[in-house]
Order: sequence, then structure tokens, then C-alpha cells
Amino acid sequence: MKTANPVRFLAAAVAVAATLTACGGETSGTHTAGTASDQAAPQRIAALSPDVAETVAALGAGDRLVLIPDTQTHPSLTNHPEVMRAVGSTIAAHGPADPERILAADPDIAIVTPRHEGETDTSALLADSAVRMVTLPNTWQGVEEMLTDITTIGEAIGSSQQATELASSIRDGMTAIRPVPTPSRSVLILSSQAGRPMVNAGKGFTQDLVARAGGRNAADDAGLSRTGFADPEQVVRARPDAILLVDMLGLGRESFAPILANPAVRQLPAVRDDRILVLDAKHSQALGLQSTVDGLRQIRAWLADTGDRRWPAVPPVAVMSQ
Repeated sequence: MKTANPVRFLAAAVAVAATLTACGGETSGTHTAGTASDQAAPQRIAALSPDVAETVAALGAGDRLVLIPDTQTHPSLTNHPEVMRAVGSTIAAHGPADPERILAADPDIAIVTPRHEGETDTSALLADSAVRMVTLPNTWQGVEEMLTDITTIGEAIGSSQQATELASSIRDGMTAIRPVPTPSRSVLILSSQAGRPMVNAGKGFTQDLVARAGGRNAADDAGLSRTGFADPEQVVRARPDAILLVDMLGLGRESFAPILANPAVRQLPAVRDDRILVLDAKHSQALGLQSTVDGLRQIRAWLADTGDRRWPAVPPVAVMSQ
């Protein structure tokens, strides 16, 4: 691996736009990197988002990564642990990107997912950088967005053919899995983030997988529109047929013990009858890429209830304090 040259500059662009930004100027979102009319494929890639790091590795360019989020060596979050461990530098996965840390990695290109306002602030501070910047056109909140981002990243790093093949493989795999016939199952999605269980509401990748499997998000039934920290009242109000636990930390159900141990939550048939599925993040979130096909397959089989057992209706339950 090349030693970083601290005198080079970098900017991390994270404004929400489908643009490719280079050397202070903008190129069209249809611009293709790595072609005869384009600059040479970048050899030092700063992946400022976990999903970007995973995609670069999946496209066979993991040896060109020089900076990744610090979470990407965790086995629950990566399909390429050895590749991620070999990257010399990391950056905090949450909050605004550290300009000095990015600069020290000496990248040719920086690619980021636009999620947080703080990241936009970092972009503004480094807007005069000579390093090429790519901001993805979306935030990976569904299978179609994931496939779009794979294509964008492939173009940016000169791996368009590999990106086309990867996207086609994922699309074919997803299409082959048919949803469970109606009636749809009501699924409450909880994820282990920020040290506490969170209810996944609104639009999101895991929600898309559940819908593709033939389920519906129970957070909608509870009147929730945004992901937030879970409390027993929300869980009981959702009255889910089943509960999907997205394990970000590799701790299984342990991460969700505080909410599942609540007396009122324990009374829910989904908990009482153990209609609970635990999936790690690489099978249930976009950063898993091809692993999400298997994740969809597991969710579908779970919702189908392979024993062909009829799921009883969920009665109202009074909320009790812990």
C-alpha cells in the first residue's frame, strides 16, 4: 500500500444530488468513469460510507481502498473482512467526516452517501480540493436505489462491467423470490443502533425487503413515520404479527433485551410464540449487497411459516412499565 502524502488535498462531498464532482467542477450524472474519454481509473479510493466501502470491495477493487468507516471490520457488517482489515486508515462512521483524517489518506477519489447535515458541512470546508468527489444520488433506501448506487460507484472507479454484472446478479436473485401470498404479515422491524433498539419506520432498505417478501411494516399501523428509539408503548401499539431484529452489533437478541423483556411486550403473541427472526446487517441492509438476496429469502420463508401454521390475530395489549 502506498504511504499517504499529507500535502495533498481532499474534499468529501455529501450534498444530496446525483452528481459527480471533480476538481471544483461538476460533471453530468450520466458521466462514465474509466472509459477512453475519461480520466484513468482512481487507484486510491476513500469510501466515506459503509455501503460504499462494501461496494468497492464487491467490485474487486478492495485493494484500492485507502480509507473506510471504522465499523467495516465488524463481521456483522461486511462480506469482506480480510479486505477491510487490510485498509490502512479508518474514519468515524457517524457524524461529520474529519477533513484532516481524510486528507492524510491521500486518495484520488472520495465517494460518500449523503445522509447527514454534518457531512455537507465537511464538503463545504473542503470544496477547493483537487481530489475528485462523488456523491451518490440516494441513500440506499431500497433495492432499486442500491442497484443505482452500485452502477454509479462502478462508473466512478472504472469498474462499470463488474458493476453491471453485480447489479444484474442481485436483481435476478431478488426477482426469483416471490412474495408470500396475501394476507400480508405485519412485521415490526427493530434495529440495534446507537446502543438502543430502534423502530424502523418510513422508507428504508429493510422495509423494502419485508415488502418484497410479502409483509408490511407494523410501524405504519402504530402511526410511526420516522425511525426512532423504541419504547414498549410503540411496540404494543403496533401489534405486529412478527418481529424482525436487525443485528448491527453481532449480539443477537441480547441487543434487544430491554424492549423484549417489557411485561406488556412479552404478552404480544409475536413474542410469546417466538415469531421473531434475527438477521445481521449484511443480510438485511443495503451494505450487504448480494447477501441481501439471501436475507430476502430468509424473510420470505419466515413469513410463509414453513410449517404452514395459521397465525392467530393479535389482540390489544395494555402497556405496562418495566
